[in-house]
Amino acid sequence: MSFRRRPYPEVLDNLLTHLTGGVAAELHPFPPSEVTAPPYQHHLQQPKVGAIQSIYGSRDGEPTLFNPGKDYTLLPDQQTVQWLEGGQLPDPGTLVAINYYPESAQPILTDIYTGSVARTLSETVALEIARLYAQLEVVYDSGFVDTATDSALDKVVALLGIERVTGGRAAGLVEFTRSANSLGAINIPAGTRVLTADGNVEYETTATVQMAPGQNTIRVNARDLETNDPLPADSLTVLALPLVGIERVTNPAPTAIATQSESDAELRSRAKNFLYSSQRATLGALQQAIARQGVKVELDEVLDETTGCPYVRVIVQEEAMPPELHQRILQAIEDARPAGVRVEPPSIHPPVKIHLQLRLTTNDSLLDQDRQAIQRSLRDAYRDYFAKLPVGQAGSLNRLIGLALALRGVEDVQILKGVRGDTQANILERETGQLLTVGFPTTLGDLDITDVNLPTRLTVIVTAPADAAPVDRPAMQAAMTTALTTLNRLNAVDDPPLASRQVSYSRLLQVVPLPNKPAAPLADHNPATPIPAIAPYQVQFVITQASQLSYRLAQASDPIYELTPFERLSLLSIEVQGGR
Repeated sequence: MSFRRRPYPEVLDNLLTHLTGGVAAELHPFPPSEVTAPPYQHHLQQPKVGAIQSIYGSRDGEPTLFNPGKDYTLLPDQQTVQWLEGGQLPDPGTLVAINYYPESAQPILTDIYTGSVARTLSETVALEIARLYAQLEVVYDSGFVDTATDSALDKVVALLGIERVTGGRAAGLVEFTRSANSLGAINIPAGTRVLTADGNVEYETTATVQMAPGQNTIRVNARDLETNDPLPADSLTVLALPLVGIERVTNPAPTAIATQSESDAELRSRAKNFLYSSQRATLGALQQAIARQGVKVELDEVLDETTGCPYVRVIVQEEAMPPELHQRILQAIEDARPAGVRVEPPSIHPPVKIHLQLRLTTNDSLLDQDRQAIQRSLRDAYRDYFAKLPVGQAGSLNRLIGLALALRGVEDVQILKGVRGDTQANILERETGQLLTVGFPTTLGDLDITDVNLPTRLTVIVTAPADAAPVDRPAMQAAMTTALTTLNRLNAVDDPPLASRQVSYSRLLQVVPLPNKPAAPLADHNPATPIPAIAPYQVQFVITQASQLSYRLAQASDPIYELTPFERLSLLSIEVQGGR
């Protein structure tokens, strides 16, 4: 049911039209049900029509008198009212009331001019009816969250179990931080719940705010819904229901006792968001209840093959689950579990590390520090992606590529390898554009990034006793520079042979001149040849990528470092420790 208040002029117009033999307040829906496009027309019920007295309706939610010849006209058929192009139109979904006189009308009363008996009585009655309409509008508005005020609003929100927060309770600012590489505006609705780590104290935001694109943090007032003591800074750190694009929440300053009660606008906004954040007896409610215990969880609805009945499997993505936490989760499940639905006790599934190797091409005009910042941002974006990837969903290569290309300065990206950390199995499936991650929680492991414009650094560390013969540092630097130039030349093609890309301890040691070992060309290296004895000297090679991921080669058994195509090695330094 909808209600439109009829003001005094409309009520008077209706009365006088009826008294003088016309048709008063004939109702028509707008737009007409049989008309799908302008011009909109209404067919009157008592043709032929001699004259349209007035048309009233709703525009922008307010009672409106529409203008003849500007907003509407009576067509020559003397039966159809047509709305004119460029004129005012009623609000869609409302009723218009048309007052008109048929040609056959034979009025009994004709004296309706100001001061006449009929006019005076009509004005008196119309005034009282208009007052009743105004009172009915107040009653009608009191039944809706958007329009109710004061005690009426208290009664409406009480249907949801919500009460107005009175003064004397703790309140303060909470700060939301954007996830790395999240794009666009982020809406944080009023009523967003923020909890302490133990879940014992819960605050709700009192206003809806929007984090603009490019904005990293935003603050909004939040209020304790119970009579708890104020909290110290950085106590409210858990979102009851995760928000897309929000990585962290906290209260940057201690909360304090507020003296003012919740306003109508704050209560109205909180009530409108209540159902979103307080669902019951659903998978979302279960997930929210468990997440409030400070753990990352995923729910999976499974069909029992024996009974044919569905049940819910709870997957807690944590390394360990102490007994106290286990009991809290069980109680949370019981509180939110739908009646008659079986929920398995929570099981721990530690996240599996996903190791990726990829190659970036960045703009030639960028500085090295800008390229390093790109790699840090990409690492954060991938970490956030795998942390939020559902257990039942495969990773998307297109999504990973898109996260990289979204960074300013990145011109191209190639994902070369994807490995599951616990089994070392390849999970890269290029045919389908997916990562085979279904069935287990994920987290980012090693991210091996090669930027063709950003070299990988090599540090040579030589250790010797104090009485050992001195090392010829210039000769060592010249030999390593020549060797790295050869390696880079061999690797500067799309698909270099594996042997030319492998950097082993023995291969690098071969080119290092020592007092008890001469240098040899890189081309003379034979993996089958035993490593010469170099005691009392010890040599280590530290390979550091631009992402700050380091690999150490200190003995023959250390894993071989494989260059990605176009990866360049650059000598960072030669460090000599000890010796004369």
